[in-house]
Amino acid sequence: MLSEREILEEVRRCQFCGFCEHVCPTYVATRERHYGPRGRINLILMALTNGGVGKEALRGVATCLHCRACDFQCPAGIRIAEVIRSFKALYYRRVAQR
Repeated sequence: MLSEREILEEVRRCQFCGFCEHVCPTYVATRERHYGPRGRINLILMALTNGGVGKEALRGVATCLHCRACDFQCPAGIRIAEVIRSFKALYYRRVAQR
């Protein structure tokens, strides 16, 4: 599990090239950016740096299947599936503490 600092380090390495999208099952099925790895990375970056995003946006993050297909396509070597898994845990932990 990555810490918040490690999640931020990973997402800041994203070049937003989109190489990850064509292999993502949820992006292929929906063709909606927030249901693909690039969109999820952007949502996570916004959530951690701008104080949050709406519940609708978080639905995109929540629908990740963690298949890791995106990890193998990322030229920056970002551990996308692990970033998303760790962010979900961080987010739900914070919600539970409220």
